[in-house]
Amino acid sequence: MSYLRFNLDVAIKQPIPETLKNKLPIIRSHVRDLKSYASKINEGTPNEEMTVKATYHVCRHDEGLPCDEETEI
Repeated sequence: MSYLRFNLDVAIKQPIPETLKNKLPIIRSHVRDLKSYASKINEGTPNEEMTVKATYHVCRHDEGLPCDEETEI
């Protein structure tokens, strides 16, 4: 079986622009909806892939600090 697989890794510099800040709840809602259709690839086998994951966090690598904990979407 084949899958349509999305990989998205996006970093947005803070402070987040107001135009985007207002859209974030809608974006999260759409991501949750997309996740509801997702399946793990090779589920239950030793080579199972975690393909039902969407998270966000504040990254502080450029400040030499650890990142905040990931929050599930």
